[in-house]
Amino acid sequence: MSKTLTLITEVVTGIGMLSDQDLDQVFLSAEQPSELIGVGDLEWNLLREAWESGEFGHKFDAAFEDGRYFLHSADGLRDRHPRLIEWKGPHQPPEHDPLPADLRIDNVFIISCKNLSKILMNPSPMSLFRTALTSDSNTGSDWYAEIARGELQGLYLAAITYLDLRGFPDLPIDLSRPQRDILKKRLERRWPDELSEEVEVFIRAVSERSAQSLEGTLESHRDKERFYWKLLRLHSSPYFILGRQPSGAMRLRVLTPWDFRRTYEFRDLRVIADTAGQPQVKWEAEIEDLRTSEVRIVSGHIEIRWSHGKFCGAPEAKIYLDTPHEQVCGYLPI
Repeated sequence: MSKTLTLITEVVTGIGMLSDQDLDQVFLSAEQPSELIGVGDLEWNLLREAWESGEFGHKFDAAFEDGRYFLHSADGLRDRHPRLIEWKGPHQPPEHDPLPADLRIDNVFIISCKNLSKILMNPSPMSLFRTALTSDSNTGSDWYAEIARGELQGLYLAAITYLDLRGFPDLPIDLSRPQRDILKKRLERRWPDELSEEVEVFIRAVSERSAQSLEGTLESHRDKERFYWKLLRLHSSPYFILGRQPSGAMRLRVLTPWDFRRTYEFRDLRVIADTAGQPQVKWEAEIEDLRTSEVRIVSGHIEIRWSHGKFCGAPEAKIYLDTPHEQVCGYLPI
């Protein structure tokens, strides 16, 4: 299901940019459009089956409308029929922190397709809190054990005692895969009330020390400004975001750092430890709009959590944008 929805969101957005065809013409044709590059027979057949099923009609329509909007936009194709619509597909980029590209039009326009998601990125906690997203090293390290070993140990021992698990090691790092699977299953939902004290101590320790680590990394005003650019994924090349949020269509141009400094003055970025049922760090940037002299706040939060269940593998960090996309300093509606 998720693969089908991704195909619809990304590929059909590209199809919408074809000025001489609509969806009926495209999917009733014997072959996919010649302008479309990177979509294999497997993906195309999956798209065709989804179209013929009628189950995803509104998804097709929304993605097609986003492509049509870009075709007509003065910031986009300006009613010019594209020669190439390249789909990036599922392959992994070779470089660290690449442009978030799903489509490339005529070797120039980079498009990121985003639907109903406020997640900006999913870095390793070590890369985020130790290097402020300037490096992707130590991606497999256990951030919990790195900064809150004692609290993690206390929570783990309280959990296996509460669950009456015999033969388990004294340290969570020594858990075998079958033992991790048992803990994952037994602690699948919310933490038991009986562990609330240990959970609270653990969450507070991770949140506070993560925030302190990031604050220590962001020593200068320049560090904070660059970190804001990385959070919002501002790159040296401009690109576009097309998609949907609960409030409606989202069609944006993402500024470069050069464009940003011509439009805004970065004032400050604050990092605040928070707890919301799991370790969390809030971030809040203060920025002046040079066109209006208005001081604006752009905010978000970072969740730190096990990616495969409690005590299963190294934790991950998810960076969320809480300010609506269209109100973000660095994103301009097209």
